[in-house]
Amino acid sequence: MQKIAIVGGGLAGAAVAMQLIKQASKPLSLVIFDQSGQFGRGLAYQPRQVAHLLNVAAGKMSLDPALPEDFLQWLQQQPQFAGDERALLAQAYLPRAVFGDYVAQRWQEALALAAQKGLQVSLRPVTVTALDLTDRNAPRLQSEGVWQNYQQLVLACGNEFPRHPTGFAALCDHPAYVHNPWSDAWLKKLKPDSQVVILGNGLTMVDTLLSLRAAGLKTPVLSVSPHGYGMLPHRHPGLQLNQFSQLLPQQASLRQLLRLFNRARHQVRRLGVSAEPLIDALRPHTQRYWQQFSGAEKALFMRRLRHLWGVARHRVPLHLHDQLQQQRLHGLLEVHAGRVLSVSAAGEQLVLQINSRMHRDMPVHEFDYKADLVLNCTGPEQDYRNLPGHLLQQAIATGTLAAGPLGLGLAADVASLRVKDAEGVVQPTVFAIGSLLRGELWESTALHEIRQQAQQIAAGILAH
Repeated sequence: MQKIAIVGGGLAGAAVAMQLIKQASKPLSLVIFDQSGQFGRGLAYQPRQVAHLLNVAAGKMSLDPALPEDFLQWLQQQPQFAGDERALLAQAYLPRAVFGDYVAQRWQEALALAAQKGLQVSLRPVTVTALDLTDRNAPRLQSEGVWQNYQQLVLACGNEFPRHPTGFAALCDHPAYVHNPWSDAWLKKLKPDSQVVILGNGLTMVDTLLSLRAAGLKTPVLSVSPHGYGMLPHRHPGLQLNQFSQLLPQQASLRQLLRLFNRARHQVRRLGVSAEPLIDALRPHTQRYWQQFSGAEKALFMRRLRHLWGVARHRVPLHLHDQLQQQRLHGLLEVHAGRVLSVSAAGEQLVLQINSRMHRDMPVHEFDYKADLVLNCTGPEQDYRNLPGHLLQQAIATGTLAAGPLGLGLAADVASLRVKDAEGVVQPTVFAIGSLLRGELWESTALHEIRQQAQQIAAGILAH
């Protein structure tokens, strides 16, 4: 009986497990480790996530690549959506909790199928503290002080906490600082008149702002990020730019793609259409282009274009964008393009010296702001070498794993999704999925990629 371990029981780990159960034709033993104990649903899709919306239309949110309309069909079976038109549901941006209910049901069905097939599935709500990959054919992991042997291993660790702002010891050690914005613990400190600063201006900021308002915060919220780019909405759902897609070459340098994109951007804007459909047209090709880029081109992209790409690529539902704009118009959300110069403690509060401007036509100015809460929403840490004690940081330090390009995730063979060691040699029994492959594939964190990777990994494991 093949013995398989999955480290991470969130959406990515559950997707692999479901594919293994679906594809298995022989007995196997599957052990899933997740310290949160949130198997299948994951932290992002808990019942409390009613205020947080999916940023992908429901028609594109199936768990199984072989059943692209599975989520849509499931929705039509739910009483609260039974009277809604199918085409409307397909374009809807629903609460994450609803998608979580769908994942939870499919997870329970997968466990029932496993029992029917005689497969052994064990859920372990404990932390994996170390890996031993010195024997390439027999990966080992340590949990609760005990080493366990497996024949195949899938790393599905998910997102880490954001990186601490460097140079601000007074910030990181203070109780007003919130390192984990996805936790509910900090909401207990919130009062209607609390003064709140959010570091970052992306999707996590939007989720956090919604949580703040749902918890009763009445005061303005400051968002501080280096560029201060505003969030963009989904303005042209379903619009396909076939002519632009046909012009995309099989191979291109970063400069060539940028020139082609800017030319098309000017054309669509002349007709009153924004550039978001161009990003959607690029989406199926971005992994191929990313793998073609040289190291210098990838570094240039990260330095000069990453933030612009993130704004155009990661959009929010139109009505949610309208809410953000209303908060800005009424002074309840201040988006500052700038940085924090210094931080000092003032009792239970933190005093931040901020250098910023709120609009392009405004001069840069410095000001002090006394905050009751400072929430780090700068995005998850993606370089495991910066996480002392993490099981992947330890494996990278010993050379049995290697950091991915530009320090993003892990080095891996993109054809098989198996990881590589420090010498570039593929570990034949260890796979990675999702955000761990960001450096190799760039587009690797959305459900579309995760479900494809899960299907591929399961097929690779069972073939072995």
